[in-house]
Amino acid sequence: MRTSVPFVMEAMMPERASTVPAGVARSVDFPHVRQGGWHHAGHTDRYYVAGATATGESVQDWIYILNPNKDTLDGQPSDKETVRRLAHEDPELDLWLSRRNRIHPGDRLWFFFSQPESAVAAVAEVGNEPQENPDDPDFAYRVDVTLLLEPTDLLYGNPVSRDELELGQVRSVQKVKPGALKTLLKRAGL
Repeated sequence: MRTSVPFVMEAMMPERASTVPAGVARSVDFPHVRQGGWHHAGHTDRYYVAGATATGESVQDWIYILNPNKDTLDGQPSDKETVRRLAHEDPELDLWLSRRNRIHPGDRLWFFFSQPESAVAAVAEVGNEPQENPDDPDFAYRVDVTLLLEPTDLLYGNPVSRDELELGQVRSVQKVKPGALKTLLKRAGL
């Protein structure tokens, strides 16, 4: 039998309370918890529970492909050094999506850098539902994400290679395979 424990997001936000199955939540040091889960973009404090969003849905994990030779972030190549710097200096990003997929707030985007070494070396959390972008039919959606500092630092130092991810054909956004997720979570310290 599974039991549940209350997970209160913030004393001033009782409407954000959620119930998470016992054993899912990591030990937490309220009010500041620093590892994997949910963050409400309107608040600076982050609260996390592994495997659940604030409303109790499962966190989905997605591979987000970046090609440093074609894609840019803040006008700079989208390489792992730029993304790590942004995690430290300006972690909130506005990213494009060619399709909406089933991405939801609280999901994780694992940044796969296609060059020079094909590997995941950063991770972010989705802040909102993808929004339509009628100005650009090639990139029909945009989504706000926040780079996770400590997990990104860990992945930068020990990236997860393409072989470890069990990737076949690489698309711009795709779900993480279950076997690869264990490796990603371990390397990111989540």
